[in-house]
Amino acid sequence: MFDENVHKNAIKELIAFLRTKTTQKNIAFFCDVSREYIRRLGKGDRIPSIMLFFNMLDAAGVDLNEGANLYIDFLKKQKMALAAERSKGLDYVNKNRLRNGKKKD
Repeated sequence: MFDENVHKNAIKELIAFLRTKTTQKNIAFFCDVSREYIRRLGKGDRIPSIMLFFNMLDAAGVDLNEGANLYIDFLKKQKMALAAERSKGLDYVNKNRLRNGKKKD
Protein backbone atom coordinates (compact mmCIF):
# COMPACT_ATOMS: atom_id res chain seq x y z
CA MET A 1 0.00 0.00 0.00
CA PHE A 2 1.24 3.46 -0.86
CA ASP A 3 0.44 6.27 1.54
CA GLU A 4 -0.06 9.91 0.62
CA ASN A 5 3.54 10.95 1.28
CA VAL A 6 4.83 8.22 -1.03
CA HIS A 7 2.57 9.52 -3.81
CA LYS A 8 3.55 13.14 -3.20
CA ASN A 9 7.26 12.33 -3.31
CA ALA A 10 6.83 10.24 -6.45
CA ILE A 11 4.95 13.12 -8.10
CA LYS A 12 7.82 15.45 -7.12
CA GLU A 13 10.22 13.17 -8.97
CA LEU A 14 7.88 12.89 -11.94
CA ILE A 15 7.52 16.67 -12.23
CA ALA A 16 11.31 17.03 -12.07
CA PHE A 17 11.58 14.50 -14.90
CA LEU A 18 8.89 16.25 -16.97
CA ARG A 19 10.72 19.54 -16.56
CA THR A 20 13.69 17.99 -18.35
CA LYS A 21 11.38 17.46 -21.33
CA THR A 22 9.61 20.84 -21.37
CA THR A 23 8.98 23.88 -19.21
CA GLN A 24 6.62 24.16 -16.28
CA LYS A 25 4.85 26.91 -18.22
CA ASN A 26 4.17 24.59 -21.18
CA ILE A 27 2.93 21.80 -18.92
CA ALA A 28 0.56 24.21 -17.21
CA PHE A 29 -0.65 25.72 -20.49
CA PHE A 30 -1.38 22.42 -22.23
CA CYS A 31 -3.01 20.96 -19.11
CA ASP A 32 -5.14 24.07 -18.55
CA VAL A 33 -3.92 24.59 -14.99
CA SER A 34 -1.87 27.36 -13.41
CA ARG A 35 1.90 27.35 -13.19
CA GLU A 36 1.41 27.72 -9.46
CA TYR A 37 -0.43 24.39 -9.36
CA ILE A 38 2.37 22.66 -11.26
CA ARG A 39 4.87 24.28 -8.88
CA ARG A 40 2.93 22.93 -5.89
CA LEU A 41 2.95 19.47 -7.44
CA GLY A 42 6.70 19.79 -7.87
CA LYS A 43 7.09 20.69 -4.22
CA GLY A 44 5.06 17.68 -3.13
CA ASP A 45 2.15 19.70 -1.78
CA ARG A 46 -0.52 18.11 -3.98
CA ILE A 47 -1.45 14.93 -5.85
CA PRO A 48 -2.90 15.41 -9.35
CA SER A 49 -6.05 13.78 -10.62
CA ILE A 50 -5.57 10.82 -12.94
CA MET A 51 -6.73 12.98 -15.85
CA LEU A 52 -4.17 15.67 -15.07
CA PHE A 53 -1.48 13.02 -14.56
CA PHE A 54 -1.89 11.72 -18.11
CA ASN A 55 -2.33 15.23 -19.55
CA MET A 56 1.01 16.24 -18.00
CA LEU A 57 2.73 13.26 -19.59
CA ASP A 58 1.19 14.12 -22.94
CA ALA A 59 2.08 17.81 -22.61
CA ALA A 60 5.72 16.87 -22.00
CA GLY A 61 5.74 14.55 -25.00
CA VAL A 62 6.26 11.44 -22.89
CA ASP A 63 4.74 8.15 -24.03
CA LEU A 64 1.86 7.35 -21.67
CA ASN A 65 3.05 3.79 -20.99
CA GLU A 66 6.61 4.98 -20.37
CA GLY A 67 5.38 7.75 -18.07
CA ALA A 68 3.10 5.43 -16.10
CA ASN A 69 5.91 2.89 -15.69
CA LEU A 70 8.29 5.64 -14.62
CA TYR A 71 5.78 6.79 -12.00
CA ILE A 72 5.44 3.23 -10.71
CA ASP A 73 9.23 3.03 -10.39
CA PHE A 74 9.21 6.32 -8.46
CA LEU A 75 6.46 4.96 -6.19
CA LYS A 76 8.46 1.81 -5.42
CA LYS A 77 11.58 3.83 -4.70
CA GLN A 78 9.71 6.20 -2.39
CA LYS A 79 8.00 3.32 -0.60
CA MET A 80 11.36 1.70 0.08
CA ALA A 81 12.80 5.00 1.33
CA LEU A 82 9.84 5.49 3.67
CA ALA A 83 10.12 1.93 4.97
CA ALA A 84 13.83 2.44 5.66
CA GLU A 85 13.10 5.71 7.47
CA ARG A 86 10.43 4.08 9.61
CA SER A 87 12.73 1.17 10.35
CA LYS A 88 15.40 3.57 11.64
CA GLY A 89 12.82 5.10 13.95
CA LEU A 90 11.80 1.70 15.30
CA ASP A 91 15.45 0.71 15.81
CA TYR A 92 15.99 3.92 17.76
CA VAL A 93 12.97 3.27 19.98
CA ASN A 94 14.00 -0.33 20.62
CA LYS A 95 17.58 0.66 21.41
CA ASN A 96 16.40 3.23 23.94
CA ARG A 97 14.04 0.72 25.52
CA LEU A 98 16.96 -1.62 26.10
CA ARG A 99 19.08 1.20 27.53
CA ASN A 100 16.34 2.13 29.97
CA GLY A 101 16.01 -1.44 31.15
CA LYS A 102 12.64 -2.08 29.58
CA LYS A 103 12.01 -5.38 27.90
CA LYS A 104 11.56 -5.48 24.18
CA ASP A 105 7.99 -6.30 23.12
